[in-house]
Amino acid sequence: MLEEHAGLLEKLGSYLILNVAKDLWTDHYIPVQSGIHVLHLNEPPPAQSAVKARLRARKAPGLVAYLHSVDKTKASLNRLDAVEAARTADSIMLAWREHERLTDTSLPMDVPSSWSALDAGLAERITSALSDWRDKLDILFGETVSVHGGKDTSLPLEDRCLLLALAVRQSAPMPEVSKAARDLQQIISVDAVGGRGFTSTASTAFAGRGLRRRVVDAGAGVGSHDEVVFDQPGYGRAVLTYVWDNYEVMREPLLKWFTSGDGSEANEHVVDAIAALTLRHGNIGHLVQLGSPTYPVKKELLSALLVQSVQDEHVGRQVWSILYGWASVKERATTVVATCRQVLSTPDVTSSQARMAMVRLRRAANRGHESAWSEALKAFAEQAQHPAGMARLITEVRTWQQSGRSRGAGTAAFLALMSVPGTTPWLLSDEVPSEVDVKQALQDLLGDIDTAPDAINRLTTWIRQSATDPDTYARVRDGLLPVLRGQKIFKASVSLMQALEHVSVDGETNAANDFWNRLVDPRVRTVIQLNRDPA
Repeated sequence: MLEEHAGLLEKLGSYLILNVAKDLWTDHYIPVQSGIHVLHLNEPPPAQSAVKARLRARKAPGLVAYLHSVDKTKASLNRLDAVEAARTADSIMLAWREHERLTDTSLPMDVPSSWSALDAGLAERITSALSDWRDKLDILFGETVSVHGGKDTSLPLEDRCLLLALAVRQSAPMPEVSKAARDLQQIISVDAVGGRGFTSTASTAFAGRGLRRRVVDAGAGVGSHDEVVFDQPGYGRAVLTYVWDNYEVMREPLLKWFTSGDGSEANEHVVDAIAALTLRHGNIGHLVQLGSPTYPVKKELLSALLVQSVQDEHVGRQVWSILYGWASVKERATTVVATCRQVLSTPDVTSSQARMAMVRLRRAANRGHESAWSEALKAFAEQAQHPAGMARLITEVRTWQQSGRSRGAGTAAFLALMSVPGTTPWLLSDEVPSEVDVKQALQDLLGDIDTAPDAINRLTTWIRQSATDPDTYARVRDGLLPVLRGQKIFKASVSLMQALEHVSVDGETNAANDFWNRLVDPRVRTVIQLNRDPA
């Protein structure tokens, strides 16, 4: 049916690209003029072309000239596959940002740079970032060998831990780097001796080199205020990759170490390091492991890692699939919501990413877990602050009203739309699509014991904000009166009027009395009294 589908797409001025494994395409015959074009990809595109395209896509064409200035004797782009080429471009971007931060300069890279305008320091830094450092690392992580002068060229265990701590943190206070190195060594030693901890004594450690000397030998510097500066992001990434690839036994301890810190550990450096390693070979096995309910990783760190993972062009679709499954798991639903919330708040979020995030937010909220629903409400409230987000919420409300669910993503979306800023509530304006039944939605929320408090709070805000203008207030009040006369919401109506006790309209009319007089029949006012003290 591909031929028929190709013809339909051609009439629409569109096309479809299918990526099919070579083994699956063997012996398939495509007729001439079928509208189907077959392109065999037998090798990756030239690495340098892929890097250039990536830099232009990242809106940094000015870095392309620096690519040509790279010292070929130190860094070669030959034989890189497409994945490695993409990450090479990311390394160049990282080197540029690090150069600006450390030199306190601003180098505009949104336009092509001329050769005469190249910054020598940045050019050298990029060459360094593209070096793989394997020759040096083979020595540092080789066998212990004494050379002339008595110095060991291979790093002992504690220094290897220190080098990894530097590779992750780059620049940090010295006590923090020292603690991170000790934590990693503790994890490694516990695994090695069956849970008994360090095998070395304090005296053995004290007899060795001091921390400052070890830091310098590992390739970092120490400032006058004990601030460790490891100004080699490219080298740092190479260290982490080298250990991950060459010491498979170290992968589990590294993951434990990455996730063992306190809340402050969920920083950009740690997240970048975990993502670079766990997604390095295009699989998500380690990511699934980190997301296991039994794995002690903090929600903030896991969600930050997931946000970066869904944006990875190689495994993003697989990660979205994982999030869909986790959305129905009580222990992971809030993590899914936090991840989708961050994705939706990203300034350059694509329509595809937004759609997948909303689907998973809906699934988490509809599963009935209270914490997930509350977090989804916060995410929706952020979406209600801009037009694109409002359109997504309207879709959720429409789906809710058509499905007849009592509580879920639809109710959270409607409550979020109730918080759209403005003196006149947006839901009472003429801009609301006709397929959204505002009256019915409000009555459903007020009639549900779980959602009534949230709805009353928002209605109170509506009335209080409009009370400064009698005409606006009258429009809001007249729009709400038919809603408050609905069946099964008398208790909610009374609660609303109690909340309006101290709201006055234009300094004269009391809003609670105004609603009471219009809602309650005069014949029963002496029987039913409005309690002025909700407590």
